[in-house]
Amino acid sequence: MSTQSPRTVLVVALVVFALVASLAGVALPDSSPAPEAPPAPNDDVDSVHADGVTGENVTVAVLDPTGFDTADAAYADRVRAARSFGDGDAVGPNAGASHGTRSAREVVDVAPDVDLYLAEFDGERGYGRAMAWAVREGADVVVVPAAFHGKHGSGESTVENVTERAVARGVVVVAAAGNTARGTYRDRYDRVRDGALVVEDGARNYLRGGGRVVRAWVSWDRAHADESYALELYRVTDDGPRLVARSVPYDADAEPNARLNVRVEDDTHFLVVRGPNRPTGASVRVTSVTHDLQHVTVRGSLVAPATAEGVLAVGAWNPVRGRLAAYSASGPTADGRRGVDVLATARAEDGFHGSSVAAARAGGVAALVRAVRPNASPATVESYLESTARDVGVEGLDARTGGGRLRPERAVSAALRDARNETNATGTTDASGADGPSAIVAQSVIDAQPAIDAPSVIDAPSVVDDAFAAREPFAARSAAVRPDYDHSRRGLSYDHN
Repeated sequence: MSTQSPRTVLVVALVVFALVASLAGVALPDSSPAPEAPPAPNDDVDSVHADGVTGENVTVAVLDPTGFDTADAAYADRVRAARSFGDGDAVGPNAGASHGTRSAREVVDVAPDVDLYLAEFDGERGYGRAMAWAVREGADVVVVPAAFHGKHGSGESTVENVTERAVARGVVVVAAAGNTARGTYRDRYDRVRDGALVVEDGARNYLRGGGRVVRAWVSWDRAHADESYALELYRVTDDGPRLVARSVPYDADAEPNARLNVRVEDDTHFLVVRGPNRPTGASVRVTSVTHDLQHVTVRGSLVAPATAEGVLAVGAWNPVRGRLAAYSASGPTADGRRGVDVLATARAEDGFHGSSVAAARAGGVAALVRAVRPNASPATVESYLESTARDVGVEGLDARTGGGRLRPERAVSAALRDARNETNATGTTDASGADGPSAIVAQSVIDAQPAIDAPSVIDAPSVVDDAFAAREPFAARSAAVRPDYDHSRRGLSYDHN
């Protein structure tokens, strides 16, 4: 993810579904009704393939907590190795159409001739081992279609550090932005009443939608690591609120955080953040993995490892509505870096959708770029994708949409032009591509393309907030109940259909 400072951002969001633990991953589908026959992703890759750029001689590793079917017809002939770095055995022939399997399909749909390395993992330790294996095996691109909740997003967590080390080794790491925009609330612990954080006019943050399992996290910055904060879940009754559950400290990582995981009745519930009886100024983040929140902070909803420095953080583009997906998480990071780098199509032909799909497809485009410029640095690859994307948010790079909607043909064309210039140069151009794509070349490629339609309208944050305000008192009613693949022992989450 980029290191630029945050700017004013247009934002919309949706919630996340999950499996919760050390590596708490995030990703979920668009809340809008899916069409009966979802359209095929329109990423303009056919013309790239017709020009002979298919990802040949590029190695892509896909790291996923759910495993892979190594005999899947879409990519079986491209698998070079597959490993499990966890307790499960969900890697092998006929392992089923898991989230990992479907993510790998999206990679090869964009870059059909890449060499695939597939790794299942459990938790932070498993993620670190899987990433190290991918680097040792010579991965040019690593795709991570999963997310860790309970991280504050400042680049200091183990997950982020592991990811940044891979980038420092020259690996392009592509990660899902997450689907937590409507399930995230961030604030300073400054307004306190009776040992609880005041949200708007009170301490209650009502849940909306979701199922009968509530999974949520509270995390806070390391400067206040010696302080204690917790989430309390209450049920609304005729006799007043009744405490249902309280979060417990999560000691499987080194982060100051706590998580709540409980089955509830089909009723109205709300969350309260508990802490010291005095204002502390701590930066507190609440993430609901299973439900929308009444009060949301879309800015800063990006999840790890997309929050790691140098990662290509990919947001979700809804091709059905022709705009940013409502659930797509946003930057900036907790330490002020921009956030999302590009948007990519977030819906597959089989209905699989979410920011995991977007990350997998963007990973395929990164592989196509590396096929024509194999020595390009991760920053250079990111620059190709960003500089040729279609701007769909506020003008220029922004924390919610990055450079805009990914345009593979233009990204590859810019990389090809620079590669040819290097070949014809007299040694004045750095073959590593460290300086990024030529501005003149990139502009000439854009000028050569057909005119594009005006940017699609993206809902502003106020629209989301107003919509929530109209739904009081936020009963846990049916709205878009999400199926949940329960790996709560390890705390993982990911996209589903």
